[in-house]
Amino acid sequence: MLIGDPNDFAIEAIVEPDLTTPSAVWGRMCIHIGAVTLGDFSDPYCALYPAYEQFDWHSKLRVRLWDEAFDGKSPAEIHDIVRNAIYGDDDRTIEQIQNDSFRFGKFDFLTNWGEQFDGFASVIVSPDPATMMFLHKPYADLASRRRLPHNFVVAQCSSLAFRSVSSGFVEWFDCEAQRLLHTGA
Repeated sequence: MLIGDPNDFAIEAIVEPDLTTPSAVWGRMCIHIGAVTLGDFSDPYCALYPAYEQFDWHSKLRVRLWDEAFDGKSPAEIHDIVRNAIYGDDDRTIEQIQNDSFRFGKFDFLTNWGEQFDGFASVIVSPDPATMMFLHKPYADLASRRRLPHNFVVAQCSSLAFRSVSSGFVEWFDCEAQRLLHTGA
């Protein structure tokens, strides 16, 4: 199932065909943002629920995904601000770490969203109301098939497409979850 336009933003997902009911929604998934693909569609039996939860949250978000700390910063600097605020190992107090995690956690994208996104932790921001920007710095091993060929990737899509596709994925997942809940599906 391809939801959206890969030239703008699309989610590609399938449920494993041999699942028997009742079952959770296990399958394969990746996202396409223009020429950039994040996720490993070849990885079978991945948990799709974590991505479902996050895309559900994103589909309902009606405010610009931005923080004043990003003003005047380059995409690479924005990426590092978010990743260091959440995952940095430094001398901040526990309270500062908690505050930073709360403040910048909403910009964390794909981290712990299912096995299909292992190695694809990214940052998502909205530099203007009409645009979503994805910032990705590969950390997978150089030999990994999951490693993108560039050291830093910036991909953009329209905010409207991102929300619409996110909502479409949520609807698709809900239908599959309902189908897999009932014996004889």
